[in-house]
Amino acid sequence: MARIKILLIGFFLLTLISAHSQEEEMKEVRKAAVAGIFYPNTVQSLKEQIKRYLNMVKPLKIEGRIIALISPHAGYQFSGRVAAYGFKAIQARAISTVVIIGPSHYVYFQGSSVYPRGYYQTPLGEVEIDEKIAEKIINHSNIHFYPPAHQREHSVEVQIPFLQTILENFKIVPIVMGECSYQDCMDLGKAIAKAIGERKDVLIIASTDLSHFYTAEKAKGLDEITLKEIQKLNPEELYKKVKQEECELCGAMPVVATLIASKELGANKINLLKYLHSGEVSGDNSRVVGYASLVISQVDEEESESQDLSFSEKKRLLEVARNSIGVYLRKRERMEIKEANPRLLKKRGVFVTLKKNGNLRGCIGYIQPVKPLIEAVRDMAIEAAFNDPRFSPLQEKEMKEIEIEISVLSPLRRVEDIKEIKVGRDGLLIRKGFSSGLLLPQVATEYNWDREEFLMHTCYKAGLSPDAWREGAEIYTFTAEVFTEGEIEKDR
Repeated sequence: MARIKILLIGFFLLTLISAHSQEEEMKEVRKAAVAGIFYPNTVQSLKEQIKRYLNMVKPLKIEGRIIALISPHAGYQFSGRVAAYGFKAIQARAISTVVIIGPSHYVYFQGSSVYPRGYYQTPLGEVEIDEKIAEKIINHSNIHFYPPAHQREHSVEVQIPFLQTILENFKIVPIVMGECSYQDCMDLGKAIAKAIGERKDVLIIASTDLSHFYTAEKAKGLDEITLKEIQKLNPEELYKKVKQEECELCGAMPVVATLIASKELGANKINLLKYLHSGEVSGDNSRVVGYASLVISQVDEEESESQDLSFSEKKRLLEVARNSIGVYLRKRERMEIKEANPRLLKKRGVFVTLKKNGNLRGCIGYIQPVKPLIEAVRDMAIEAAFNDPRFSPLQEKEMKEIEIEISVLSPLRRVEDIKEIKVGRDGLLIRKGFSSGLLLPQVATEYNWDREEFLMHTCYKAGLSPDAWREGAEIYTFTAEVFTEGEIEKDR
């Protein structure tokens, strides 16, 4: 009897071992292909490197629902710092599934390959495939599972360790795109959007680098064109310009498909968070690769009106201000502006300030939103340079010494109690009769004024007595988004 029991226990253990072994064999795991090449292959080194990049990024304020990221996929030593900007933006978001779309670098095939089940592995562990979403995406024309596309591909893999560092309990849907027509991109984009549906916990990542192996100067010019096209949120136009070689990015098809999916899901804004090229890291500017991190989001119309401008929007406005002054110096006429970005065509109050060697050289603006922002910047730059009554007209020889500062204003808000005024945050407008005076928020900070001193000096600006704010004058506050050429250049 004892012998029978021993045999039964042995048989039971063998059955368990066999079942476990079969389960392991059935478990499909795509092994890490580029650990130790594109990123460290040890847990500690990988974690330390990613956390170091994330710690280099200041906390980011991205309003609305983040639908997608556009993220680089080069070796971490070159593009990790840029990639960190996008991942920092989603760090506090509730995300349970990430659809990662990358281009095929090693295998030629038609259409898109969706990894349908199992796991993707990195040194930080295994991440499960979201089979339900994957299954919904597959079964469209030119969307299938082509195993060789995933075996060596790094464009999807390099995104995963960042996700493993900032997210918990998430799944992925890896997609590799081969040769694709615009219709193929549209089919994939719409299939992704349909599979996501009303879920708000799914993120899309388009994996791409920008221009490859030009001099730093040429690369920056090409990448600027590409980034402007992406930010127009027009996937068909982007596809055409890539095919016509007006734009260059290795993950063009993933970006086009992501823009299509994002628009289907309600996206209406793209923020450029960071751009640099490999030469800024390696010091070799002879053959560089461009990298950018962008966030695609859905922002309510009212929220969008007051939302911070993106890096590229600020840069564009500063360029318009400087170029407008230059054109007026040479031709005494206003520069023509062609602009497609709807945010820069919205009417906003704005002031343009010129400083020479740190000292004021001119400042004029619109308090109310009377013109499209980009036109207002052009006009106020000219006014500040040539028509500020406190200064003589700007001379061409001064242009190199001038730094331009732009302050984009929020709508005015009437103040009933001066305790509502916060020095450093608020600008002031004081009116009494036909007299009015305005001081920007940064003025009070520069002179270290307290609230009452700020009110008194705004009264002076209006030509009123210093106590007019106590004697029936109307007080208004506003906020201003302030940016300078120096800050933009430094942040590049």
